[in-house]
Amino acid sequence: MIIMTSDRDALASIEQLLQSNPSDATAWNIKGVLLARMNDFGTALRAFDTAIRLNPELAEAHTNRGRVLLALGANRAEESLRSFNRALELSPGNPEALRDKAVALHALGRSAEELDCVRTLSEQISDEPSIWLRRGDLETELGKFEDAVRSFDRALQIDPHLVAALMHRAIALAMVERWKDAIKSAEAATEIAPDSIEAWRVLADVEIRAERHKQAMRALERAAKLAPDDASIYNTMGMVSYKAGHPHEAIKHFRRATTIDRRHISALKNLGIIYMELEQWSEAAQVLSRLTSFYTQDPEIWDIQAVAYARLKDFCAAAKAWENARRLYRKRGDDKEGERVQALGRAARINCSRQKKAWREKREQERATTSFSDRFELRRRKQRE
Repeated sequence: MIIMTSDRDALASIEQLLQSNPSDATAWNIKGVLLARMNDFGTALRAFDTAIRLNPELAEAHTNRGRVLLALGANRAEESLRSFNRALELSPGNPEALRDKAVALHALGRSAEELDCVRTLSEQISDEPSIWLRRGDLETELGKFEDAVRSFDRALQIDPHLVAALMHRAIALAMVERWKDAIKSAEAATEIAPDSIEAWRVLADVEIRAERHKQAMRALERAAKLAPDDASIYNTMGMVSYKAGHPHEAIKHFRRATTIDRRHISALKNLGIIYMELEQWSEAAQVLSRLTSFYTQDPEIWDIQAVAYARLKDFCAAAKAWENARRLYRKRGDDKEGERVQALGRAARINCSRQKKAWREKREQERATTSFSDRFELRRRKQRE
């Protein structure tokens, strides 16, 4: 960070002032602000603590202390929240303290309380679209979709070209199945920002939810032109093709996704499942084996992989896969599924033992046949001699 000369000069002036008046709480608060701007957060925090000790009712020092604590990391968010709450006790309704409190609550994942803060802010500062946008996002997150639509509408009244509000509004409308309004909102976002990948993604998502598969595919194709190396777009295209009843087209898209990103979990899983539905067991087993080589903690993947192996009559591999599934289901607390795959694994182990026995007998027979043939050939040679 580049420190302006004025900041250094200001800090020197404040330190001179504090030498002559060390009990000036406001000066300590200003010193903390300047140090924080220089990213010297530890020293800044001590300056704010000194200011608060000298004047416990200095709201600005509590607010600034909370900001520094947040800058030190999310693990200090709870402590920063206490500072912001104290600042608001001293200066009720202070918009800056409310903004900072909302940030702290967001860091703590306390969405309902954050929404209360943002609502208060939106009542105080009613002409700032970003506040209404955040309010709508929180209402969407909490399942208050109609409220969210009204908040996004308010943001758009202030700024009709706010693309984020149009996109998020489309999502909220889709959640209450107002498909026409949702599609119109998403389309408006793509018209304002035709080069926005996210806008085309949102339009595609709304079209998918509305079961308009052709329109969804067109939106995804536009997104793919903007980001040809984005595997997640091709994975979604595969899902749309599958839902539209075109499994072979879906395979092409999933394979493209896994070519771009060899570890794309969703695309590999989807590809394996489609191969199984088409009874292409060898291809399914190969894809799922590739997936479980690095993605090892999902019991469902091991479960379907075992089915593919069993269909190929590779019961030994199926038994191992079902054992992994059993262990992970039990770890997850799903005893019913654990018992199911345990029974399947037991049957697979029995068949595995039979296969191994048959292979041993076959090898012994082959060795015996070879040995007999060798002896017969040796006898014939001796007779010729």
